[in-house]
Amino acid sequence: MRSLRYLNTVLTVIAILLTAHLWALWTIPVPTGSQEAVLDLAAPAHAAGLPNSGMQRKQTNDLLKQLIQKTEELSGLFKNGRARIRIEQAGSNQSDNPSNG
Repeated sequence: MRSLRYLNTVLTVIAILLTAHLWALWTIPVPTGSQEAVLDLAAPAHAAGLPNSGMQRKQTNDLLKQLIQKTEELSGLFKNGRARIRIEQAGSNQSDNPSNG
């Protein structure tokens, strides 16, 4: 007897929630204008905004290859002598010079 009361209560709550859901769907204002603006509640969800992990890995590999190529070109410029590094002391501040600190 007690289980029937529980079952009836649960079914009543579900019926009330379904009625509220239908009422909310019917009262949503439909925008007038182009067809893209109309909200279709029964349309399937597509993962258009989610990232494609395979494409991300390919892009990462392509960028790594470009970085390796540029590093090799820069290394070649240093070996040929076309590029040089000149080191200058920025100033005579004691805080900049760690040996005097």
